[in-house]
Order: sequence, then C-alpha cells, then structure tokens
Amino acid sequence: MRVCGSDTCALRFVDRSPAHNRRWCSMSRCGNRTKVRLHQARARRGDPPPEG
Repeated sequence: MRVCGSDTCALRFVDRSPAHNRRWCSMSRCGNRTKVRLHQARARRGDPPPEG
C-alpha cells in the first residue's frame, strides 16, 4: 500500500508494478500532470533532461 506522490493528492493504491516502484495513483490522474510540471520547470531553468 502506497500514498500517491503528487503534492495535491493523498489517494492510496496497491503497487502491483513489476519493480514495485510506482509513484502515482495513476498516470491519467496525477502522474502525467506531475511529470509535465517538472519538465516545464527544468526547461525554464535550462537543465538537461534526466538520464534513464
């Protein structure tokens, strides 16, 4: 059982991913918005994209 990693969500979910490293309740609900926000912040600062 995990809590969603989004700052604006506190849903709990069962991590059934193969590596057990799921971070968000769902990509369509929280994950995609968080990834877009982080990408835009990096782009504004001029940081290179993360490896991996």
